Amino acid sequence: MIPYSPWLSWIIPIIGSFLVPVLAKINRKLRDWTPFLMVVVSSIFTFSMFPDVYSGYSGDISVQWIPFYNLKAGVLVDFLSVFMAGLVSFIGALILLYSIGYMAEEEGLTRYYFFMLLFIGAMVGLVMADNFFQLYIFWEIVGLCSYALIGFWYKKPEAVRAGMKAFIVTRVGDLCLLIGILMLYFNSGEFNFLALKEQVALGLLGSSSISTVVLFLFGGAVGKSAQVPLFVWLPDAMEGPTTVSALIHAATMVKAGVYLMARTTMIFSFSASYLFVVALVGAITAFMAATMALATFDIKRVLAYSTISQLGYMFMALGLGSSSGWLASQFHLMSHAFFKALLFLCAGVIIHMLGTRDMRKMGGLRRYMPITFSTFVIGSLSLSAIPPFNGFWSKDMILESAYRQGGFFGYMIFFIGVVTAAITFAYTIRMIALVFLGKESEFAKKMRGKGNEAPKVMLIPLIILAFFCLASGFLHSFFIPAFSQVITVEKTSEFMGLEVLPLTFSLFSLLIGGLPAYLIYVKRKVPLQKITEKGFMNFVYKVLANEYYFDSFYNLVFVKGTIIISSKVRKIQTGILNINMLAFLAGILCLILLVFHGGAL
Repeated sequence: MIPYSPWLSWIIPIIGSFLVPVLAKINRKLRDWTPFLMVVVSSIFTFSMFPDVYSGYSGDISVQWIPFYNLKAGVLVDFLSVFMAGLVSFIGALILLYSIGYMAEEEGLTRYYFFMLLFIGAMVGLVMADNFFQLYIFWEIVGLCSYALIGFWYKKPEAVRAGMKAFIVTRVGDLCLLIGILMLYFNSGEFNFLALKEQVALGLLGSSSISTVVLFLFGGAVGKSAQVPLFVWLPDAMEGPTTVSALIHAATMVKAGVYLMARTTMIFSFSASYLFVVALVGAITAFMAATMALATFDIKRVLAYSTISQLGYMFMALGLGSSSGWLASQFHLMSHAFFKALLFLCAGVIIHMLGTRDMRKMGGLRRYMPITFSTFVIGSLSLSAIPPFNGFWSKDMILESAYRQGGFFGYMIFFIGVVTAAITFAYTIRMIALVFLGKESEFAKKMRGKGNEAPKVMLIPLIILAFFCLASGFLHSFFIPAFSQVITVEKTSEFMGLEVLPLTFSLFSLLIGGLPAYLIYVKRKVPLQKITEKGFMNFVYKVLANEYYFDSFYNLVFVKGTIIISSKVRKIQTGILNINMLAFLAGILCLILLVFHGGAL
């Protein structure tokens, strides 16, 4: 381990963000390349810790911060924190490299690189924090950065609304998290993760109060990781640059909630009701988001719904309360980071070249963008859990963990996971067919005879990520001893190999979801309009296209409801003021009459 690596891994990007305006004054190229190089340096410090934590090192390094409250600033160095920090810095570096080409002609790049560096540094600081207080500070910085980057194109009203929506909706979850942290502190006198784990193990904290606390903590995770019912901000967040979308979905913002649950689930895993809620919310979210991806033509929104669904898988696994489920969630988090970063960056190349996000205006791009097409297909196969790509290994591990759980609870989670896998393959085939296959669109025809692939600085990250989509799937045996310091592994054999029955169901789901999508979107055997234009299917399509009317409900109840209540209160206040004014004028009149009457006497 390089000296001070746990601190420098997140301090360097944060300090670097404040240097960006200075570098912009010196040279534009220096401003554009320095953020990438700083995150590379951060990655070097992070990866230098891997040999130590893999061999069993685990340490809580802290310094005095606020003596009056006995608060310390610290870093927790174990495989979970280093694993997360490594993912954030590595993928963050690739996205910043890609940004040099993708954002080259944009205005406001100083602001862009400032917030991107701060975003990455805050996320690394969040996962390295050894206490709730410090984690919450970074949690809020991450939220601020997401708001600023989603609304980066502030001249577009929809981008401004999307940034505000993300900020407001996630504040609901953040308030829940703050309440949970404060309740936990008042019951234990501790913010430190290891100290809290020890108190729980010794039974020093009451189970009733802890159950309430963890549900509030889960509320924070639901907001940040866009789970039902607080998922509505993430699809609209696609109004930001595609590089921002890739960073939010693959490495930062939405992964913060999963990390929080992973860090706390093994502390509070005795609460069966809490774990049931986590798994149930994850299962509902995974299914609903997958169905919504079938009813949108915006390529970035399809990927956004896909992220929400895959995060649901991770929550399902965490809610199982088993070591195998916990490990499966982290393995899938890694798989998702690679294939979702790849898919977003491929989408960015398409949008960069065509200037549209509407998949109906694409079509026939395969021959003009061979590298983008090949890497997009690799990412799609990973998302769809096709062997031997990484999504197959991690998603299968989640399904096997649920199947082994047994009982109504385990089989329910397993069944929902299998059905969602079928829908996932369906919307993935739909996406590939609409974008790359079929007849050439007018946009595609304009690309004839031109150099249509993106610059090398954008293609290199795609190739690297495509490689990891294939290679990282074979790291599951590496994870078992590495995470043994964080969790108590039940049986090593449970993590090795594949069980026949859940694997059969998993592979069969690909046929169930893939065949209809193939006939409708690739072969065009069944006209889509005939399916969705009439009757019950038309109703279903409208429900999915309108996100199950969550937004409409929130607008009706919270937005219009607040306006109505405010209007009524204002009228009441105005009435009170008017009454007071009349009373005051009447008093003045009486005083005048009294004076004149007294004078007459």
